[in-house]
Order: sequence, then structure tokens, then C-alpha cells
Amino acid sequence: MANGLEIESILAADCGSTTTKVILIDVIDGQYRFVARGEALSTIEPPWADMLLGVRHAIEQIEEATGRLLLDERGQLITPEQAGGNGVDAFVATTSAAAPLRVILAGLTRDVSIESARRAILSTYALIEDTISLDDGAQGERRSAEARIRILQRHQPDAVFIVGGTDGGATAPVADIAEVVALACSIMDGATGPKIVFAGNKEARPLIAEILGSEAELHAVNNVRPALDVEDLTAAQEELDSLYQDCKMARIPGFGSLSSWSPVPVLPSAKAFGYLMKYLARQYGLNVVGVDIGGATVTVASVVDGHFTSVSRSDLGLSHNIVRVSTEAGLRNILRWLPFDMGMAEARDIIANKQLRPMTVPQTRRELLLEQAVAREALRLTLAEPRQRWSGKPSAPYPGLSPFLDLIVGGGGVLAHAPHYGQAALILLDVLQPIGVSSLALDVTSMSAPLGVTATIEPLAAAQVMERDGFLPLGTVIAPVGTAREGEIALQLRITYDDGRALEMEIPYGSLEVLPLGAGHKATLELRPTRRFDIGLGTEGKGATTELEGGAVGVIIDARGRPLSLPPTRREQQAKVQEWLWGMGS
Repeated sequence: MANGLEIESILAADCGSTTTKVILIDVIDGQYRFVARGEALSTIEPPWADMLLGVRHAIEQIEEATGRLLLDERGQLITPEQAGGNGVDAFVATTSAAAPLRVILAGLTRDVSIESARRAILSTYALIEDTISLDDGAQGERRSAEARIRILQRHQPDAVFIVGGTDGGATAPVADIAEVVALACSIMDGATGPKIVFAGNKEARPLIAEILGSEAELHAVNNVRPALDVEDLTAAQEELDSLYQDCKMARIPGFGSLSSWSPVPVLPSAKAFGYLMKYLARQYGLNVVGVDIGGATVTVASVVDGHFTSVSRSDLGLSHNIVRVSTEAGLRNILRWLPFDMGMAEARDIIANKQLRPMTVPQTRRELLLEQAVAREALRLTLAEPRQRWSGKPSAPYPGLSPFLDLIVGGGGVLAHAPHYGQAALILLDVLQPIGVSSLALDVTSMSAPLGVTATIEPLAAAQVMERDGFLPLGTVIAPVGTAREGEIALQLRITYDDGRALEMEIPYGSLEVLPLGAGHKATLELRPTRRFDIGLGTEGKGATTELEGGAVGVIIDARGRPLSLPPTRREQQAKVQEWLWGMGS
């Protein structure tokens, strides 16, 4: 092929529970570029019950936009690319459409190996239905064996994840847990019982296998807690990913046909999303956080000081799981983000209707801002886990606050389809609350997961499309850390534009300001914080000069304080949120 490339053209699909997106990548003037995109409603549910049908609909949109034939008369992919330009050389796909893996977590104590196991489970599309441990009763009282068996019978989980003990330690306690699981499996309903993943004391593996016998399928992996001060999650995470793909993804209607189009396995969308965040961090030496707020799952993937963390909350989302968000977060916490008064009954009705009709989109400003408020709370709940892991990193010098983040990437329909880009930026700022200087970007074309899986067959394609066409830059945020009375000056700045114009400003504490700087333009920013504020240099009162690139929003000066707090009364909250929305141009 031209330029010595084995693969020139690629179709990459991301099949969600609500929508299916497909992008076309091709070589133009010797470089891989994004060419076109199609989006269609997913067709996993009846009456279609075939995920490939939604993929075909999205591909047909690309055919119409490009005039290029990609499917033959039977609806099959034309591959490899033909001499006349029809077809493509490769097809890859991701999906988040399968139901999450339902897991019972079993172990010894909640604050050691069970906590490590919980972190492993949160890295994939899985739900922890219940936890069985030696200290699992009220006030630390042990549940009886009968009570534990009833838990397993009631939930009928897809998998039981057993952990406990350090390598070389005692085997009897974890054997007690395994005996309960074996007995429950022997009397469970259904032809097949749950898969058993054992990630505890490696010395106990033969004993666990003997106890379980033929009652369950055992998968033994490395201990998640080989020593009290050592955590090893990699093998457990890989096993859970494999179970999810075998037990859930493979059962999606049409999955086999979709898989037959791809030379590599179809990946879970969250895994592919994480691949791309790792690529960005490694390629550019950045601290990166990516968030994807979907209809059924919220994912946060980050690389901070070289450490990768991925968390997926498969019980939270803005359509299928929106009621769960309102229940766990509390309606009061959701309503505090609204610039107008809304009663709890009205909010419940809108939220319930969204869950009943997940394909609907907000029809009024009230519905739109309520959905954005729910998004804030869904993201806040998901971030609880990464924040714990960030707290000990060198880039997190302020306890309880975010680390210094170079790049924040937002994805998901609530952000990508926001009527004003300032609204999307504000959601990210309100929840992530970055400190110092950070860049904001938006995945408006839902490319993150498709590019992540593209990298598995052609890394150069993912890299070049990412650099040239990947994300929409929203701009740069400067967030000084410190405290003062509202209205006192926190920061003085001078911005010099590339055409020679200059602007000087004093930024009062508690304010949110936006300076115009469009995409493709650069400026020099001189920052002089007052003596009680740090702009990310580790020293209060120390100033700096930095070069900035513009974006769809501009330069955002967020002097609202960290951690961000809202006024105590509803009326004051509404006024403050409206002030912030106006400040962001929406």
C-alpha cells in the first residue's frame, strides 16, 4: 500500500447502551486523519436485538457523507480497501452495552484484602452485590453460615471473588469462606453456578480447589494483598475483564457477528478509554484525567505521577441508572447545582421519566440543567475512589484536593452535547476542582474509546488522529489555592495576546472569570498571586509567566476557592450558580 503502510483505512466503532458511534480514519497526505463520523441508536434491545444493525446504520451515515461504499449488498463490511477506494483495511470496536458483571465479594476483613479486591472490581464493568467477611455483621458481629448462604442464593451472582490472607500465612480462615461458597453453589438454582475467582493467599489454592470440587469453576490468580503493605491488582483486574467479556459481552445479541469483522477482540469501552489516557500521559509526560459520563456507567481514568487508575461505576449514569444517582447522592445535593427553584417532586418526576425513557433528551432549560446537576453528582461519587489513590502522590500537596493536573478530558453526551461549551467546562471544574494551571479538552466526537482500541492494531493511526483531530480544546484554567474573604484580591494578571494587545486584571477571591482567547491563538500570561495564594508552584505568593493556547471557552480564572463550597441556603445557592453560568458565557 501507499507509504509502506499495511493498514491505511480503519473503521472504529463504540457500541453503547443508548447510541452507537463509528469513525472513519484514513491516510491523507501521508498522515492518518479523522475523515467522518456516524451515530445511530443502539439496536441491542427488541425488536431488533442485534447490535450489528446499529453499527450498520452508523456506517451508512459515513457512506452518505463521504460517497464511499463500505458495506456490500448483504450488509457485510468490504475489506480490505479496494483499488477504487471502497471498503476499509480494518475494523475495530468497543462496547459498554452489556449488563455489568454481578459480583459477591468474600474475604476476611474489610479494611485490608477486601478493600484491595473492591478496587480491582471497580476497574471494570462490575457491581458488588454484597460482601461476606469475618467482620461483616452489625457492630462487627459475624453473620452465620446460613445467612451468608442466603446472600449468595438471593443474588445469584455471576462471580464470587474470594480474597484473604497474605502469601504464606494461615489458610484456615479463607477456607471457612470457601466452604460457605461451595455449599451455596451446590444448592443454587440454575444450570450453571457462579465463576469463582480466588485472589488470596497462594498457599491456600490447593485447599480452595479441594473444597470447591466440582461445585464451581475456579480461577486462581495472584494475591491482591501478598503482604500487608503490598497491593497487586493487575492479575485480578485482567481476570475480571476476561469474565466480563466471556459472561456478558459475548452474550449481547449480534456480538459474534460484530467480532467476526475485527482482527482483534472487541474491548470494553472503559478499558479502551484507559488505554488512550495512558497513551496521552506517556507520550507527552503529563498528569492526565479523563472522565466519561455515560447513560449507564461513569468512568474515570487517570495517570498521576506515572500511576494509572481506572474506576467504572456501572451503577451510575444519566439514563439507565439515573435514579441510582439521585438515591446515592441525595436530591438535595443535586438541586444545589440549579440556578432556579425546583421542588423535589418535579425533580423526581423528570429523573424517573429519564430512566423509563433513556433515549429522550432534555426538552427545556430546566430539564437540561437538572441533567447537568445529576452529572456533577454522578461524577463526584465516581471520583471518590481515585481521590483516595491520588492523595499520597507528589502532585497532591494539598490534602483533600486534586493533584496538579496538566490535562483534563471530558467525554459523554452530557458534556459533548452541551448547548454551550462553557457549561461542559463548568461541570468539570465544579467536580474535579483542579489547582494550579490545567488544560481542558472535550471529546465532542466520542473518539476516546475507538482510538484506544485502534492503537491495538495501528498505534501510529491513533497517535496522529489524536494529535490533529482528537479533542476540542476548551482552554486553560488557572485555579489559585488559598483562602481570603470574598472580594479580596487573590491574583493579579497581565495577558498579552499574539497581536500585541494586553489586558491587566485583578481577580477577587470567590470569582470566576473568563478571558477571551480563541482556538488557534496564543498568549502570554503573567500571574502574580497575593501572599496567601499558590498558583501551582508550591509556594504562596510566587508568581510566574506562562504561554497559553486558546480554546472554545478561553482562559478561565477560577478563584472560587478549594475545596469549592456553596452558600448554605437554597436562594443563595441559586444566585451563586447563576453567577457562575453567566461567567462561563451560558
